[in-house]
Amino acid sequence: MLNMKVDLEHLSRLANLELTEKEKELLPGQMEKIIDWVGQLSRLPTPEEEKYSPVDFSLRLEDDLVQKSLPQSEVLNLAPDKAGDFIKVPRVLPEK
Repeated sequence: MLNMKVDLEHLSRLANLELTEKEKELLPGQMEKIIDWVGQLSRLPTPEEEKYSPVDFSLRLEDDLVQKSLPQSEVLNLAPDKAGDFIKVPRVLPEK
């Protein structure tokens, strides 16, 4: 088992978790077991060709094409709900 100190208070704040006292007692040991297990995976023998295969993540850019857009009045007529000259959408963030 790894000998490491887990700053559970810091991790729980980062994850926005409220932990009970029982969870605060149990979690450090469980987390160390998980980290040990993941460490064991890195020691498993694997064929050389499977260890790393680079992937091309380069962006494939296309030329911008200037196209005619719909008139604002037509877009507003297509909208299911509107407020003045704006399309109304459902609230995503909670009110504060």
